[in-house]
Amino acid sequence: MNTHITFVLDSSGSMSTIEDDTKGGFNAFLKDQRDEEGSATVTLYDFNTNVDLVYHGYSIEDAPKLDDENYTPGGKTALHDALYTAVAETAERVSKQESANRPDNVIIVVLTDGKENASETHQERVREQVEYRRKEFDWEFLFIGANQDAALTAASMGMDEERSLNMSHSGEGTRAAYESTSDRVTQARQEGTTGTYKEEDRKKQRDAQDS
Repeated sequence: MNTHITFVLDSSGSMSTIEDDTKGGFNAFLKDQRDEEGSATVTLYDFNTNVDLVYHGYSIEDAPKLDDENYTPGGKTALHDALYTAVAETAERVSKQESANRPDNVIIVVLTDGKENASETHQERVREQVEYRRKEFDWEFLFIGANQDAALTAASMGMDEERSLNMSHSGEGTRAAYESTSDRVTQARQEGTTGTYKEEDRKKQRDAQDS
């Protein structure tokens, strides 16, 4: 099974307090996924006031890690711009691939620690794009949000609330969120669907919040 994962990763200023754990969690995700059967490709966007394509279409084995060169928090949170750009550009790249090479699964993973405060793209345009990809192409969206009601934010952008996760804004919470997301991606690579975040995933976040 061939899976494509597009990460949409917040790099706004408030992420600086969990910068090292964000890098470590993302890099641990790549390491975990390299041990899975089947092929996978990774695209990474990061966003603050602006949206940047860090890299696209790398095989999971060759996907660059996050480091000080490619991840430096600063600026505001253009979440709508980032998600709309990532979905539209991923769709365009997939459509240009030979049918035999197109991914069986496309998963968009969004991780943010703040609410939208800098986009030019209206929320409704984002919702339309997300819902269209979900309904017509069976794309799956995983939303991890700190300092907000993740389910509410996910639903406002057309995503499945059960595939959202409230993240504790802490090192422990960040690492656990990446671990939980890796489990969901592993399931998709094995069974064709991410499934939803589990109660144990949510408990890890509550424990991190309380610690």
